[in-house]
Amino acid sequence: MNTGTNDSRAPIDPVTWEDGEMRAALACHDMRTVFFLLRRVGVTQRRIAALTGLSQPEVSRILGGRQVQSYAVLARIADGLAVPRGLMGLVYAPEVDPDTVDGAIGLALYGARVVEEGGAAVQRRAFIALVAQAAIAGLSEPDLARLAQVSGSSAMAVSPVGRVGDSDAAALEDTVSFLRAQDNLSGGGAVRAAATGYLDWAGTLANAPATDIVHRRIQIARADLYSVAGWSAFDAGDHATARRQLATGLAIAKDADQPDLAATALYELGRVFLHANDPDGALKCFQLGQAAAQDADSPYALALVQINSAWAYSEMGKPQHVSSLLARASEELERARGDAPSWLGFMGHAEIHGITGMCYTALSARDRTYAESALEHASLSYHARPESEARSRASDLLAMAAANFRAGDPDAGCRTAHDALALASTVRSSRLTDRQAWIAQGASLYPRHAGARDLVATLATV
Repeated sequence: MNTGTNDSRAPIDPVTWEDGEMRAALACHDMRTVFFLLRRVGVTQRRIAALTGLSQPEVSRILGGRQVQSYAVLARIADGLAVPRGLMGLVYAPEVDPDTVDGAIGLALYGARVVEEGGAAVQRRAFIALVAQAAIAGLSEPDLARLAQVSGSSAMAVSPVGRVGDSDAAALEDTVSFLRAQDNLSGGGAVRAAATGYLDWAGTLANAPATDIVHRRIQIARADLYSVAGWSAFDAGDHATARRQLATGLAIAKDADQPDLAATALYELGRVFLHANDPDGALKCFQLGQAAAQDADSPYALALVQINSAWAYSEMGKPQHVSSLLARASEELERARGDAPSWLGFMGHAEIHGITGMCYTALSARDRTYAESALEHASLSYHARPESEARSRASDLLAMAAANFRAGDPDAGCRTAHDALALASTVRSSRLTDRQAWIAQGASLYPRHAGARDLVATLATV
């Protein structure tokens, strides 16, 4: 298909918006990709500018990577290009048959198809498009039901209940808080089965008769439970289930009008992509999370998505972006007043230092001059965290060990590495196991150091 024409104001062929890759980019507000795909089918920069009211330099900057976050500009682009607004989450989109969009959205929603061409990249774009729809416009009841069917929830039958009240909502809230605390202490592998097992109970409570206030409490706790279940699945190494459960929690949080919880789910989804070495996918989730955090006017949620965006940029090797976002996150946290909600209770100065340590750890893999900063912040995080946050403390120690090696101190690196491995062994977390590669890489810099050689040999068996 070629939509090229000499008329700079000729409308875009509507067939253009039926392409699965285009729909994924529109749903994520990825205007760079939208403009690139238009260029690929013959639409010039001049024509894009004429239709949208943007200047040609503005179009060039967007093609160069500038993000478009203003609702007004997005709406102008949608109207100028005659994009159905629902595809950009600017209004509710009509239901889409999953078999009609190259199978991509169908794959993300139903998890029942293998895309023969494009593979993981197509799946990623389709899933992020679904996440964007959930975050911006919400999911319809049929879509949410289908998503829940593939989210890994328990198949155990739960007896119907009568009218539910405050005590039922409180019981669910207390259960979620307990599971979250256990996940922090013992790792996702220790609580995943329990968290998943409670999903049916939460669904039964959500469908039972209740007052509007009680029903909303239950829905918020249910969204939070999906968040815990998805996060624990991620920690256990099951990324596919984690994505589906976190997306379900996001949709329920959106429906319950709890944007700071939606922002938390988007942060968690971004971390799944980040751990899978996909910082671009992670950034898209974090950007959606920032919009939700702004809707909530939550400094805690804004700081959280900003520091994690910094981590994604550090994996891309962009230190200027990192320092800017870290500064903004600290400023946001300073304006926070009152207690954070339970799902953001971990967001404090220790978390800022912890993720800052991760940022500099990632940068030090390319440039070892960042190792001292990584060591400083990871150490501050470790000493600020209570023992109940065993997974985070073990992660800090892993970063400290890697930083010591990269900073030129193999003796300290070995000592810290042994402490890190001892603490990590008490936590059932595949993420901690994966991060031990940082130590192996650092220790391998010292082939003549006996302790470093032994450490490399030990880690080779993990």
